[in-house]
Amino acid sequence: MRYLLIILSLFSFAIGQDFIPSQNQTLNYTQIFFKWPQINNSSSYQLYFNGQQSDYEITKNSVVVNGFDWNTSYSWNVCGLTETGSIIDCYDEINFTIRGLPTNYPANVDILVLNESEYSQGVTLLDYESLGFSVVLNQNGEAIWIADNSNFNNSKIWSTQFLSNGHIAGFGPGTGYELNLDSDIVFQTDENFEIHHQFYKTKNNSYFFIEAEVQYHPCPEECEPEYPDIIPWQGDKFVEIDSVGNILWEWSSFDYLSLNEYDPYWVERYMIQWDFGGNPNFDWTHSNSVYFEEEEGIVYVSIRNLSRIIAIDYSTKDILWHIGNSEFMENIFFENDFGFSHQHSAQITENKNLLFFDNGRFNNPELSRCVEIEIDALNQNATLVWEYVLPESMLTLSRGECDRLLNGNTLISVGRTGNVLEINNEDEVIWHLNVTNDNGVETTIYRSDRISNLYPNIFSFEINNLFGSYNDNYHISYDENMIELDIYNQGWSDQIFIYELLDVSGGLLYTNQINISAYNFETINIPISDPLIENYVLKVFSKSNIDNYQSLIFDNEFMLGDTNGDNEIDVLDIIVLINIILNDEDLLEQGDLNYDNGINILDIALLINWIVELID
Repeated sequence: MRYLLIILSLFSFAIGQDFIPSQNQTLNYTQIFFKWPQINNSSSYQLYFNGQQSDYEITKNSVVVNGFDWNTSYSWNVCGLTETGSIIDCYDEINFTIRGLPTNYPANVDILVLNESEYSQGVTLLDYESLGFSVVLNQNGEAIWIADNSNFNNSKIWSTQFLSNGHIAGFGPGTGYELNLDSDIVFQTDENFEIHHQFYKTKNNSYFFIEAEVQYHPCPEECEPEYPDIIPWQGDKFVEIDSVGNILWEWSSFDYLSLNEYDPYWVERYMIQWDFGGNPNFDWTHSNSVYFEEEEGIVYVSIRNLSRIIAIDYSTKDILWHIGNSEFMENIFFENDFGFSHQHSAQITENKNLLFFDNGRFNNPELSRCVEIEIDALNQNATLVWEYVLPESMLTLSRGECDRLLNGNTLISVGRTGNVLEINNEDEVIWHLNVTNDNGVETTIYRSDRISNLYPNIFSFEINNLFGSYNDNYHISYDENMIELDIYNQGWSDQIFIYELLDVSGGLLYTNQINISAYNFETINIPISDPLIENYVLKVFSKSNIDNYQSLIFDNEFMLGDTNGDNEIDVLDIIVLINIILNDEDLLEQGDLNYDNGINILDIALLINWIVELID
C-alpha cells in the first residue's frame, strides 16, 4: 500500500502540466500556448504541426502560436536540437481540436479603418451582448477566443475584464463569474445575489458588483390619484465580496440618497407600465458601473437614471462628491454639470481624471460622446479636459464605454450601434470595428478591453544541471547539492513565482518566491541537501494563479561515467562504452562525458583518465 501511495502521489504531480495543450484537448481559442518538458542539452526546439516543420524554432520550452483555424483538428510535436541543428530527441505527436464558431456568430465583422502604425498593440476582449457571448478579436477582426456560453445561466456570459491571472471576469443574468480560457467556472456568486450591469475583480482579489434593491415608499408627487400611494422603488446596492463569497463592503442608494432626488421621466414610465396591466417597480437609480480605486480608497459609481456619478469614501462610506444633472440633486458640489445624461462606465484614468461614456439621452441634440473631467474635490472645481463627440449615426441611448489605452489612445464601445473605435490624441480614428448580422442589424456590444494577448501569466522552466529525459526519468548528479533553475515569464503581466521542492509524498522541503517582470526570465538556485531523500518534485506556479502549476520529478542518483549502473566507475564502464560504439547503440547519457550528445572515442579517453586519477 505504501508504494501504491507513492505512485499515486507522483502521478498527481505529473499529470496535466507536462504538455500544453494536452492529448485530445478541445480548445475554444486559436491563439495557443504550447509548453513541453525540457529535452536536455537542447540549444533550441523545433515545432511541428500535422507532421510538417513549422517556422517556430525557439530557445525555450514554450511558445505562443497564432493562425489556427476554427472547427479544425491538429497534431503537434517538438524536437530538441543541438547548436548545429541536429535532432537530439523528439516527443510523440499530441492531438487537439479547435471547436467551431457558434451558429449565431455575426455574419459581418468588418474592420472599416486600421492605422497599424498608431494602433495600440494587442487584441480586444468584448462581448456580443445581444448574442449572449464574449469574444477576443485581433486587429483584423478575427476571433481568437470565444466563450462557451453553454456553461452559464441562461446560456449567456458577458465578459469584459481580462485578469492578470489569465482568467476573465464577467456576468450573466443575475450571476457574476470568474472563468478561465476554456470557459470553466473558477468562481461564481451565490444565488442570493441578483447581479446586473457589472461584475469585476479588484487588485485585492475581491469582487465588486451591482445588485438591485427594492423598498416600498410613497409614490412621487407626479403620480396621479389612481396609482397606489405606496409603490416599489428599485434602487441599487454596491457590494464587495471575498473569494469565498463573504460580504466585505456594501453601499445602498436608499441609505445615502434622498427620495426627493429622482427623475420624473421614470415616474412617467412607471405609470405607463402600470396602465398596461403590469406591476412594475419604479426604476429609481438604474446604476450601471462601479469602480474601486484602491490607491485612493474611493469607490466610483455611475447612477444612470439620475445622470449622476458619485465618489464614495471606501472606509467611511460617505459621499465625497457627486457630479451630474443638478435638477435631481439636493446637494450640489460643482457648478458645472457638463450636460451629460444617462452615462455609462465611469472610471478613473492614470492621471486621476474621471472618464466615462455619455449617452446623451434627452439632450438637444441627442449625441453620444466620451467625456474626461479633472476633479478638484478640495476646491469643489471640475474642468472638462477632453471630449470626443460621436457622429449622429453612432448615437446609442444606452450601453457604451471609453477606455484609455497604454499608448494614450482611447477605445470606445458604442453600445447598440455595433461599433468599436480606437482614436488617438488628435481624435483621429485609428481602428474601427463594425459588427452586424446578415440582415445588416447591428450587434450590441456592451464593453471592451484591450489586452496584449490571451496569456498574461504563462511561463515555463528548465533545470540547467539536469540529466536524463522525460521518457527515461530525470536525474540530478548524486554529488550535487543545488538545482540551477531558469524560470521564463512569457506573459504580459509581471508575476510573482513561487517555487517549491517537495518529496514524492508532497512534503515541503524548500520554498521561495521571485518577482519576474513581463517577458523576462531569472536564474535561481534551490538547495537539495537532504542525503536521505532520493526522489524530488519541483513545483513552480504564479502567485496569481496557484492552480496553474508546472512540475517535474527527478532523483539524485545520476553518476556520470557509471555506464553499467553499479555506482562504481571502473574498467567495466569502459567496456560498456566500447560496445555502444561498436554496436551503434543509442546515446547513454552517463557515458557522454564531454556533453556532445554522442558516444565516441573522446568519451572513452575521458573515462580512462578519470579511472587513472581515482587509482592514483
